[in-house]
Amino acid sequence: MRERWRFTWIFIVFHATFESLLAQNYEKDYSPLLDQNASPNNPGMVLRLMPTGLAYLREIGIKVVNEQILKLPLPTIRESIENGEVSIYSAHISKYWAPQEYSLDLVDPNIFTWSMSKMHIRAAGEFEARLNSPLLIPSVPITGHFEALLGHVALTVSVRFTRTSWGAPQVVAAQCRALIGYVDLNVRDTGILTDFFINAFKSFLISNFKPMVEDRMCRMIEKIIDHDMNALLSTMPTKIAIHEENVGVVSETFRLRPPRSKLGQAGFKNMTLLNFVQNLRDRDMVLDYKLTSDPFVNDGAIAMLAKGEISWKGTGGTPFFPPSIRVPASRSVHMVEFVATDYIANSLLYHAYKQKFMDIVVGPESSPSLKDLLQTSCDGGICIGEFLGGLGEQFPHRQVEILFTARKAPLIVFVEKRARFRLHGAINMYVRPSNATQQKQLVLRADTTMTSNVHLWISTGKVIGNATIDNLDFKLIESKIQDVDQGVFADLGLFGAEFLEQLLTEILQIGIKLPTMDGIFIKSPRLSFHERYLKVETYFKLDENYAGQVVHGAVRQTLQNVG
Repeated sequence: MRERWRFTWIFIVFHATFESLLAQNYEKDYSPLLDQNASPNNPGMVLRLMPTGLAYLREIGIKVVNEQILKLPLPTIRESIENGEVSIYSAHISKYWAPQEYSLDLVDPNIFTWSMSKMHIRAAGEFEARLNSPLLIPSVPITGHFEALLGHVALTVSVRFTRTSWGAPQVVAAQCRALIGYVDLNVRDTGILTDFFINAFKSFLISNFKPMVEDRMCRMIEKIIDHDMNALLSTMPTKIAIHEENVGVVSETFRLRPPRSKLGQAGFKNMTLLNFVQNLRDRDMVLDYKLTSDPFVNDGAIAMLAKGEISWKGTGGTPFFPPSIRVPASRSVHMVEFVATDYIANSLLYHAYKQKFMDIVVGPESSPSLKDLLQTSCDGGICIGEFLGGLGEQFPHRQVEILFTARKAPLIVFVEKRARFRLHGAINMYVRPSNATQQKQLVLRADTTMTSNVHLWISTGKVIGNATIDNLDFKLIESKIQDVDQGVFADLGLFGAEFLEQLLTEILQIGIKLPTMDGIFIKSPRLSFHERYLKVETYFKLDENYAGQVVHGAVRQTLQNVG
């Protein structure tokens, strides 16, 4: 028995040691830095609607309501009451006095309250009433035309922001209170009925009409919030291809068609280095921005936390998580803040690496800067043949082709005022044939590591920048070129760093256009780098005509089912 326990103990120790050695020898296909201070509970991106933006939306909201309310059709109402039934049809709002007081307030943790008061509404239409009263004959309806003045109307609506189980935004009507100060009703064209019966009917309608309208207003508003707005929000995708420059969810829901643009799908095999970034965007890379928690009130703003993962076809599976960040309270007057952690960029780079989108062939045609450089023989200029031993003598008047293969996912880390970028790769260098009797030949194999600083800013609606190379190392693995050893090859890094710095800057200067949404115009955006995140602060402007179409369409859909 003792021998058996001794054998079991030895086996456990050996197994644990073997597993430890395996773990030590296992090299991840991404930088271990991305595992530091990271958590699956962290958001990859944060959107904050600031107090200035809320104030702007309050003013635009009341303006749109004032413009659209006269255009709204009123539903046919059939109401069973204690003494009979009342039907109101062909009704419309004939005059509207805007509220003298209105406000938009935020309440912890996730409620906003919209209030309007001291507004007046005049409505007109046709009515029919059957009253079971001893004074009237039940079989003879009262019909005619009416005008109703609703005076000193006050409305308070509280809405709670939440999210669905799949991460889409959701709203819940938390409270609705409608108060009508007084009702003045005028009826005419009631046929042969005497003034006595008309006055009795008016008194009856006034006593019943006011509470009925107050109740109907809140029921309609609650239906708009709980049903129609959530039906709209449920159609909003939580994933979008990153080549989409315009998000048209709202317009598609209400069958509105503002102009949209979509970037072309360029063929990867015809790619040049200068459109590398654009082609990378077009490779079925999808941003997942589903909410990771309920929206909440924070320092007078509404904050929304989202996943912020970019993956191939939106399949996910990024093996690391967003970093923990601290975003201080903003003291700027910008209307919106967008915070993006470097997880977004690193998830894109990881999945691009896994799909081998980072593996590229570079030749003289890849960039104007490379046309003369990637030649074995120099015709009055500078070429690679001057720097690689006997390359020019062994293979005169030939073009050089470089196959770059990423050895692990590139790394980008946001720090104060810049981003740090690191790339590990393998290089196979070939000389191309210059006639039919020659063949493409592999002449050199090497590993390389590049570290650079990237500076970005926003100009004319695009994110552009420049780059500086901090370090470019080459490790020679195999060479078929005479007089090329590790020392000669290392010297090439000094020349290559200067060239790559220029090339990366050319790529960054092409820029990436900022995405927009239908009916929203971004104004004066500003980008800044911070520890593990970048922040874009901006103003925005709503297309008021488009916003009016959305409001009108939403309420019209609701009114079709009210009555």
